[in-house]
Amino acid sequence: MSLHAYQKNALIADYLRGGIGFAVTAFPVVFSPMLGTFQIIFALISLVFAGFLLKTWLRAQTRVEVADEGIRTLGPFAKSIAWPDLAEMDLRYYSTQKDKAKGWMHLILKGGDGTKISVESTLDGFDTVLEHAAAAAGRNGVALNQTTTENLTAAGVSMGLAAGDR
Repeated sequence: MSLHAYQKNALIADYLRGGIGFAVTAFPVVFSPMLGTFQIIFALISLVFAGFLLKTWLRAQTRVEVADEGIRTLGPFAKSIAWPDLAEMDLRYYSTQKDKAKGWMHLILKGGDGTKISVESTLDGFDTVLEHAAAAAGRNGVALNQTTTENLTAAGVSMGLAAGDR
C-alpha cells in the first residue's frame, strides 16, 4: 500500500494564480459604483477563479491510497474503486507549450458502479497510480481509447503487467 498527496509547489502556484485572478476580477465588481454589463462579466469571471481556488483546496486536502486491492481517495469526498471493478480508464495530456514539451496528465478511473476517481500528474507517485491502473485495466479487459493508449506509451507504462511484476 502507498499513500500519495499533491505536490506543495504545484498547489502553491495554483493558489497564487487563482488568488491573483480572483482579486483582479473581483476588485472592479466590488468598487464600481453602478451595476452594469462590465460588472456582471467580471463577477462571472471572478466566480470561475473562486471555483478554481476551491478545487485547489480540495486537492490539497485529498490523499490517494493505492493498494493491491484497489484505489481510494481520503479527504472531503472519499471514494474507492476495487481493481477488479475498474470499468473505464481515460488518460489525457494537456500541454502548456506549442511543442508539447511541458504539461500535465489527468487520469480518470471509473468503477462498475459509476464511482469516478480523478487524479492529476502533480500527485506525488502518479507513476505508481498509473501503473496499478493500467495493470488493472489490462486484467479486466478494459477497452482504452487511442489517446489513452498513446499517453500510456508516452508515460512508459505498458498494459497488462501488474505493478508488482516489474
